[in-house]
Amino acid sequence: MNVLIAIVVLLWFLQMRRAPMQLMERRACEHFYEDARTAAETLAIDARPPIESQRPDSLAVNCGTLRKARRL
Repeated sequence: MNVLIAIVVLLWFLQMRRAPMQLMERRACEHFYEDARTAAETLAIDARPPIESQRPDSLAVNCGTLRKARRL
């Protein structure tokens, strides 16, 4: 039972570490889409990563993936 509790706590801490990064990525994409004026600009944003980052905990997604997943 103690092992199960330790695993749950560990997973919770790992998720909480990624949560701020996910929020920043979502907000960055929202800002890019607000600034888009044409369909071509929207397509370019779809292919763009939300944040230029080399951090290993950043999501390997682009703004189009977030939009299709309805996270925006």
